[in-house]
Amino acid sequence: MSSGPAVRSGPWSRGSSTQEEESSPLSKPATPVPVNTRNNENSSRLGATDLFMLLAVLIWAFNFSVVKIALKEFTPGSFNGPRLTIASLLLLLFLRLKEGSVAPPRGDLLRLIALGVVGNTFYQYLFINGLHRTSASATSLILTMTPILIALFSAVFIRERIHWIGWLGILTSFFGLYFVVFGNSAGVSLGEEGLKGNLMILLGNLFWAIYTVFSKPMLERMSPLRLATLTLFFGTLFYLPLTAREIAGMPWGSLSARSWAALVFSAVFAIALSYVIWYSSVKRVGNTKTGIFGNITPVFSVFFAHLFLDEKVGLTKVVGTLIIILGFYLTRFGHRWFKK
Repeated sequence: MSSGPAVRSGPWSRGSSTQEEESSPLSKPATPVPVNTRNNENSSRLGATDLFMLLAVLIWAFNFSVVKIALKEFTPGSFNGPRLTIASLLLLLFLRLKEGSVAPPRGDLLRLIALGVVGNTFYQYLFINGLHRTSASATSLILTMTPILIALFSAVFIRERIHWIGWLGILTSFFGLYFVVFGNSAGVSLGEEGLKGNLMILLGNLFWAIYTVFSKPMLERMSPLRLATLTLFFGTLFYLPLTAREIAGMPWGSLSARSWAALVFSAVFAIALSYVIWYSSVKRVGNTKTGIFGNITPVFSVFFAHLFLDEKVGLTKVVGTLIIILGFYLTRFGHRWFKK
């Protein structure tokens, strides 16, 4: 994937308390790459940047329910193919206007294609088909594992050192994940299809974590917006052949206005606009505050799913999610509590 990322200590390793963790927003159908930046905003007041980040989180959280509603008429591929195409073209246009060109840095084309396939083609295929089979609430809760998987794969692939309390946090999160994946919703049996959907979401999350880890070295040679846009574009190119039959067989003329609105919202707002908001905001507030906003996405996702889809989350999934969050904070901040 790359010419060999440098070995470095992660934010949870011994003696590495000052380095910021590359953070990405959680729990959304299409997520940006991590942004490696320092906190440039010292004020603790709630400002315009915070409000824009909250807006992006609300859009992503609402998007779970929007996609679920759209899949009542769309097939997974006939919805996701056009959605990714529209979003890719809009982001390419924005990148052209902002940075003057859309060309990848010389020598990085194959790496960008590989990252696009892993982080968008594979991830999007598993995400949309998993969401089709399971609930919006379960999907968002499973995705709370994202930072834990990134930490784990950072240790495995680029040998970032993890403090022992970080390993405890990872194990704790996997314990909570069991309850989220295999637990029933309130009064509703999970069923074979629901379990299959949960496992597809989890597998997609694994691909996303790998994509995130191997994206980090690329950020030294291009902007986060360029990396996210180009990998989404290449991922979409490889995704479309997988869905060509579904797109061709879709009775487009019979779709309701609600389904068309869902497609436009998910492409324009949940991907294109939210990417722009996120990358504009994270440069001002840094990764720590970004991570906090990302962690509240599942809360709003569950609320919207209950409001618009009448989904109910059982106690088992709630407990599992709380355990995952506990594991995340042990992994992310535990080294500060148990210093040598």
